[in-house]
Amino acid sequence: MKSKQVGFVLMALIAIGVAGILYRVISSGGTDFTMQGLMPITPDVIDRSEISDSGQPAELVRMGDEDWRVGKNPAFTPRMSDFWMHVNDIPEAQLVARKPKHHAVLGVDENTGTELTFYLGQAVQEEFVVGKWSPDVKLCYVRKSGKDEVYGIPCSRNNVFSSDPDSWRNPSVASIPPAYVESFDFIYPDISLGFSVTKVDGDWQVTSQSGVDGIADERVIDMILQALTVVPAVGFVEDEEKDSLDFAAPDGAIRINTFQDSNSPTTRLKFIRNDELTYYVKVPSQSTVFLVDANLSDFLLMKKEDMILPE
Repeated sequence: MKSKQVGFVLMALIAIGVAGILYRVISSGGTDFTMQGLMPITPDVIDRSEISDSGQPAELVRMGDEDWRVGKNPAFTPRMSDFWMHVNDIPEAQLVARKPKHHAVLGVDENTGTELTFYLGQAVQEEFVVGKWSPDVKLCYVRKSGKDEVYGIPCSRNNVFSSDPDSWRNPSVASIPPAYVESFDFIYPDISLGFSVTKVDGDWQVTSQSGVDGIADERVIDMILQALTVVPAVGFVEDEEKDSLDFAAPDGAIRINTFQDSNSPTTRLKFIRNDELTYYVKVPSQSTVFLVDANLSDFLLMKKEDMILPE
């Protein structure tokens, strides 16, 4: 079957599935065509979840009542909350298709589906195959392993059940509310290029080894403050590569000094150029080394002449 024909078949199945779900919910209260006989798969019961396809699996391990790790790294709490919210929908998933011939089209066959396994201790509690996601109807297709029936649950986005371990990690390098910032220090290997910016009597004053250099352009300061509200990572560095990086001598750094009574500590971001697209970035208080977009990194490594308001 040609790809265009497969697309038409998929859209037809999606339309039929959605119509069927709506009909069942209206006519039978949504209980006659739901997944039955499942063991509990709530976060207070499950010790470990594994999500795998053809590559490296994401292994989510419970470390406490609400703490989860992916590999040896803490899992991002909002990401885990979203995951369990969708898992909670599985027992009420609505029937979409009954026959194995629909598995490949819906992406829940053994070759293309994503395996979602829940463990209690060393025993498998439940195991599912998760299929394709469609932005048109925003459903995740789920099939219990060993069964033919395919069900749908509401999914507002793709990769809710991602097998990429990095997708479960905290992507925020730093998050500093603008109101907490007292001053900035821009630090470079050539100390003559370094400078500081401090708010004095309503203006942001630029100083360096030579003394007061001028007043900072407030528009530039506002852009820096907004950029630091959330500094996002575009990736993470593996341990082998991380160990080769010398953050004792970075290409540049910015220290964001916060007020003493603020809820955000003073933070330093250290940058090492990776390639044209990214920098390696590290916060000394964390072991993680992030990859950050080069355009954002170059902007944060501001030069003094680009900071000062023209006279």
